[in-house]
Amino acid sequence: HELTPHPPYSNYPDELLAAMQIGRLIGPKGEIVEQDIRVTNFQLDPGTRYAAHAHPHPEIYIFTAGEAQCEWGDERFTAIAGTVTHCPPDLPHAIHVTSAEPLRAYIIGWAPGGDQDALNSPSTILKGDGK
Repeated sequence: HELTPHPPYSNYPDELLAAMQIGRLIGPKGEIVEQDIRVTNFQLDPGTRYAAHAHPHPEIYIFTAGEAQCEWGDERFTAIAGTVTHCPPDLPHAIHVTSAEPLRAYIIGWAPGGDQDALNSPSTILKGDGK
């Protein structure tokens, strides 16, 4: 699936967006149009620091390549290919790519209880400059 640069978004700094590529597979703007779920092919360049951010919808990350140090709330872990993790709504989470190759993952987000307002609310960077 083709990845493209992330377009301008929320309060995300340009430097972070330049290091982030996405491919929308399922969702309102996906190859398969669906309103209650989003499946995104996601990539971050080596060395990228994706600062703590949060949003009102849950997500599941399925990491497929690269390595990163992650913080999901108070939990810290290393993500490698095969790591699968759940991020509850409104939980601050951050990623620092530590591998020489890009970090890749599929991110699945959904409308909790059918709440499309939660799914459509943007993520917001909480701290840091993003890279």
